[in-house]
Amino acid sequence: MFGGDIKVERIDLDALLVDGPAKAQKDVLASKKQILQLLRQTYLIRALADEYKQQGLADNKLLQAKIRRQQERMLYLERLKQIDEQPIPDFADAAKEQYLGNPDEYSIPEKVDAKHIMISTTDRLAQHHTREEALKIIKKVKAELDAGRTFEDLVPIYSEDPRSKDNQGTLGVFKRGAMVKPVVQAAFNMNKPGEISDIVESEFGFHIVKLVKKFPPQKQNFEQVKLGIIEKLTKDYIRNRREAYFDQLLESNDAAIYEDLVEEYIAKRLEDLDKQQPVKE
Repeated sequence: MFGGDIKVERIDLDALLVDGPAKAQKDVLASKKQILQLLRQTYLIRALADEYKQQGLADNKLLQAKIRRQQERMLYLERLKQIDEQPIPDFADAAKEQYLGNPDEYSIPEKVDAKHIMISTTDRLAQHHTREEALKIIKKVKAELDAGRTFEDLVPIYSEDPRSKDNQGTLGVFKRGAMVKPVVQAAFNMNKPGEISDIVESEFGFHIVKLVKKFPPQKQNFEQVKLGIIEKLTKDYIRNRREAYFDQLLESNDAAIYEDLVEEYIAKRLEDLDKQQPVKE
């Protein structure tokens, strides 16, 4: 694309596309309209930037610092790629040692599938009651359940949990510590599918919990978790290698921070920010 002294070339489109996933690049390339829009946008950005330079405004020190930061950020990321592309050890044996040394870490914890009826006492929900009112209602629900009414019939009548009221009170499958503690504890204290808990109280109100199904803990074999362990060991290795390189770079350059100047800068910036705040009458 050409216009005046400004032109947009193939390399400019490459710069826009190259960092995206291959599929995303193909989607863009499949649409001539999108390519034309990118060309137009790039041209306008370049044209307006050129106008700003001609006004002499690009010499502003703060703007120059922002531009330099953008350039340095891109170069920094490219240098990180070089560091990260250095050879990485084979972690297969280390993964096996990790697995054998930490068997519990690679087990699927016990889980339950449960439902609940909740009578709310929290003002975080539009529908709520005093504690005394809520307790009276939940006792009525429990009495109806004991008399033979089905849990699913009573959920739409009484439950005040907006997330599960229209779904038969479903809480889904969860593990210990995943939700409100009294509800979780009530669910895990039951063992027989269809079993219904006593009334329990939480920060949200009163609940009656029904156990749908209990899933015992399962130990995963090494092959099931091998790739995940290797991936974590690799990420840790790359991160530690980066940090070691950073430390060595700072040390070799005798890099130092002048904390008194940092404190002075903080005080000055805060003072400037306070001056920008509108005066409250």
